[in-house]
This record gives sequence, structure tokens and C-alpha cells, in this order.
Amino acid sequence: MERGDAGPLGAGITGYLAALEMLVYPKSLLVAANQILLQVGTMEVIPPVAPLTLFIYGWKRVVPVKIESLSVTETMHDPDLNPIRADVAVSMKVLTYNDLAVTHPGFWAFMAHQVVKEVLATVASVDNVGAMLGGDVKLF
Repeated sequence: MERGDAGPLGAGITGYLAALEMLVYPKSLLVAANQILLQVGTMEVIPPVAPLTLFIYGWKRVVPVKIESLSVTETMHDPDLNPIRADVAVSMKVLTYNDLAVTHPGFWAFMAHQVVKEVLATVASVDNVGAMLGGDVKLF
């Protein structure tokens, strides 16, 4: 972008930064709908929540997360003051089956992650026992 690429919609990396921020906030339409419900006297309004976010760091590691903090520092801009470089710091909390209802898709995403970890731990344990015994243990 420093050499002339304008990025999506000609706005540098603004769209990418907006996509990151949307991981933290619920859709504005839901917020507005809740405000209308409050104004007309609805007794209980369920606050909108941020979308389910999956942190994927390899096929063996896919976990649901809650973004706890997001900090964006724009460090370079084009002549129209669109950001073309930024530093981003993200803090996440992994959500487990203890944090989510069984009907929530994140519950099952974490369960799949847990099963993969259990299989990897079992394979590593069997391999370790084989190494201790001095043999060559083959699982498959």
C-alpha cells in the first residue's frame, strides 16, 4: 500500500481493521432493535452478544474465543489519511464447554478440539512408553 495500492474500497486497511473490530461488537441493527424494545416498554430485553469467533491455529487447534481486548494503533497513512499500516494487539479467552450452553455451536467446537487433544495425548503417551521400553511401538 505504501507503493500505491489503495486497498479495498480505496481506503487502505480500514476495511480489515473494521472486520477485526466487528469481532468485538454485536451488529448495530440488534442494538437499535433492543433500544426500540426498551422504549416501547418490553420488560426483558436480551442484550445482543458479539458473534462466535473461532481462533484457528492449525487443523488440530480450533477453539472458540471471546475477544477480551483489541487495540489498534494506526502507524502510517496515505495522503487521504486512510491507514495503510497498523499495529494490532488482541487478547482472547478460550471458551470451553463450561462457558457455553450445549446448544451453542462454540460448545461443539471446543468438544471437537478436546477430542483432538485427547487423541494426540494418547498417541504421545503410547509413543513415550514404547521409547522407554526400547521398542518401536506402532499404532497403525
